[in-house]
Amino acid sequence: MAVLSQEAVRLSQNSGSLREAVEGRRQSVSAVSLDEEMTNMIQFQHAYNASARMITLQDEMLDKIINGMGTAGR
Repeated sequence: MAVLSQEAVRLSQNSGSLREAVEGRRQSVSAVSLDEEMTNMIQFQHAYNASARMITLQDEMLDKIINGMGTAGR
């Protein structure tokens, strides 16, 4: 009876350990990496800044063209 009890306890502990290992593996695969997210945020911020500079450049060029059109005969 004691041997069967010890075996049941051991099997229960092994089952719990296996369940925890599987859960840990699942979390490591499905979890969000903060380093990866920060890298993406920095990349998107640089892209946004480059786009903003390009729009500013186009705005300044159009301003020069439009406001400089009527000054040729002065």
